Amino acid sequence: MSSVQSHYAQLLGPVYTWMAGGWDAALARNRVLLDSLGLAAWPRGVAVDLGCGSGFQSIPLAEAGFDVVALDLNEMLLAELRGYAAGLPVQVVQDDLLNFTAQLRDEAALIVCMGDTLTHLSSLDAVATLVRTAAAHLQRGGRLVLGFRDLASQELTGPARFIPVRSEADQIFSCFLDYQADYVEVNDLLYRREGERWHFSSSAYRKLRLSAASVGALLTAAGLALELTATEQGAVRIVGLKP
Repeated sequence: MSSVQSHYAQLLGPVYTWMAGGWDAALARNRVLLDSLGLAAWPRGVAVDLGCGSGFQSIPLAEAGFDVVALDLNEMLLAELRGYAAGLPVQVVQDDLLNFTAQLRDEAALIVCMGDTLTHLSSLDAVATLVRTAAAHLQRGGRLVLGFRDLASQELTGPARFIPVRSEADQIFSCFLDYQADYVEVNDLLYRREGERWHFSSSAYRKLRLSAASVGALLTAAGLALELTATEQGAVRIVGLKP
């Protein structure tokens, strides 16, 4: 089984934006999502995008008036983000998301960790550490926004464990899930056609089984007020406000 960093370097990085439906579709979807969470009313300042990928949240936040610090470990995705962010107030940093405080000179108005990045951490204790650190580095009235896939509420069984993600004439991406007590082993499968031949790649990594209740409890323990908790089609969204 690969580490998250190796998994993205070996398999996911080159197809990540395509897998999300392509840049334009993913960006439009995240603009709508951030608006639905209340973005227009949030105070401006520094926004930190943890596990930014190619910038599905970073770009809308910069367009909305935030000075964005965007962190990720995958250089291929960060290179995409640099291209999309030209002319926008986005500082692109290759680093572990737990090291984000090294990039801050002032308290942040907003910290986001979305796109299922939270489940990439090694344990619930690591999630708690991230939440406490984020809460400590938010300004009063600032917000922590978390998004992740709910892998805790139920276990898919049998053929339901096999999930088609995206397919086109020359590329097919799917995965299957193996459930353990605290994590899910995600097995990603990629088929690419070059000319008359198909090439197959695969890699596996772990995602934490996090619930909205357990993560929400971490926010309140860190002194944040839960402004919003919602789950839609298995996707959890939590907004914590620093009073």
